[in-house]
Amino acid sequence: MMKKKYIFLLVLVAAFAGFYYLTPSFESIVKQVVHKYGSAVTGTDVNLEGFNLKLADGEGHIGKITVGNPKNYKLKNAMELGGISVKVNIKSLTQDTIVIESVEIDKPVINYEILSLTQNNLSQLLENIKKNTASAEKAEQKEVKAQEKQTSSAEKDSGGKKVIIKKLVVRGGEISVAASAAADITKTTAKLPEITLTNIGEDKKGASVAETVSKVLTKILNTAYKTIVDSKIADLKNVAEENLNNVVGGVKERIKEIGIFGK
Repeated sequence: MMKKKYIFLLVLVAAFAGFYYLTPSFESIVKQVVHKYGSAVTGTDVNLEGFNLKLADGEGHIGKITVGNPKNYKLKNAMELGGISVKVNIKSLTQDTIVIESVEIDKPVINYEILSLTQNNLSQLLENIKKNTASAEKAEQKEVKAQEKQTSSAEKDSGGKKVIIKKLVVRGGEISVAASAAADITKTTAKLPEITLTNIGEDKKGASVAETVSKVLTKILNTAYKTIVDSKIADLKNVAEENLNNVVGGVKERIKEIGIFGK
């Protein structure tokens, strides 16, 4: 009887040790995957900060995910998704498809930046995502095949996972409207409507990381863009025209300096 109890205690110790060592490794993998495929899909710098996951109950928290602005825009980030809570099906971590029961993104900040009358960062990001998703998925599939040839199961577990998100909610978000060349970069703000997505990847028994990132960001960006365009509080034409006038004014000053067409 004592021997059985001793064995049971050893199993418990081994289990807790496994949880302790798996957690840092899993967190590191998640950060790398988000950066790699998020950046590949958006064509900008995507980073995850402050991730932790309790493998005992599957509850986790992400401090922040930032999506960088495309080139030529003044603000560093187009999106800052902070206060992210997740609930993961722990059993699925050892399977080919990771099931995320819920994701809640609280108070994200979306920066809508106007470069010219026909250019803004959100439209550019949407265009990038549409153009890059297919190639990012192919790169991901290629990496999975390469991992399948490896003999180490630990290495195989480090990537190539499919993802299902049963429910994702974005609430309390704010959209900031800005003109790149304006003296005062922040012009006005609008509230981002609550966004709910369900059963992402479930129709195909799991979506690739690239596809999952694409679907989530596309929904948030489209909602933000439509909100600003439909909003009565933001006179986008005036903001864009001021931006254009600043650019034109700068060109005029430069012409005076070099003496073209007189002064």
